Amino acid sequence: MELIEWKDEYSVGVPLLDDQHKQLVSLINQLTKAQSSGGMINYVLDELDHYVKEHFRAEEKLLKKAGYADFKAHKDQHRAFEDWLRAVRQSFGIGGSSSHLLADSINAYLRNWLINHILKSDMAYKPTLNKQ
Repeated sequence: MELIEWKDEYSVGVPLLDDQHKQLVSLINQLTKAQSSGGMINYVLDELDHYVKEHFRAEEKLLKKAGYADFKAHKDQHRAFEDWLRAVRQSFGIGGSSSHLLADSINAYLRNWLINHILKSDMAYKPTLNKQ
């Protein structure tokens, strides 16, 4: 799989959140590299779990402060992703011969989720946060 390259169109116009989104892209790229080199996939998933919680809380704090109209729905998307990631980390930890296929599936899902989440859900709050 190719690495994800950050594009200006992913910017939500808030430097803190853009930097965090770039870090999430970097973690997904690390997963891709670990997967292709037989590296530490569990470690990268653990790092992703930790960082995504930090990012979601920072983003939610800004959205709440700004009075974002769709705050609850956005927060619910974050919780659903955290639940998915927790289940994936548990499944991947079991191991076995299907680990490579699972890693491929995890990577594809993460890529699609992150880019779609930024381009759709996060772009929806861009006008609200950039008013401040």
